[in-house]
Amino acid sequence: MTSIVYRGVGPRVAYARRVADLTQAELARAANVALGTVRKIERNERGISGDLLDAVAAALDIDPVRLLPDTERSDDRLHQAMPSLSAVLAEYEAPKTARAARRRPLRERFNPWSRSG
Repeated sequence: MTSIVYRGVGPRVAYARRVADLTQAELARAANVALGTVRKIERNERGISGDLLDAVAAALDIDPVRLLPDTERSDDRLHQAMPSLSAVLAEYEAPKTARAARRRPLRERFNPWSRSG
């Protein structure tokens, strides 16, 4: 079975480690890898396998995908989906009670002293 080796994750690992306020030695200990391995990864001198990526991400308490370069962020996917979601919402047929409420004058709908509002 072939193992995928991810390249270019070093700067992301280093950044996530600093955000987590860990030293390279602490990260190595938490991920159960050699200190030299962490140093080489952060300097982009070596790639990182899937298992090692999972171990480092677990030690940093983050999703492994966040360490991969050129990955799409979840909020980017949300922004891309907004036009489709807006189109679906525009076609939504409101229930009859909501349509009837919209026909009432605005001051009746939002009057704090009215019994129906």
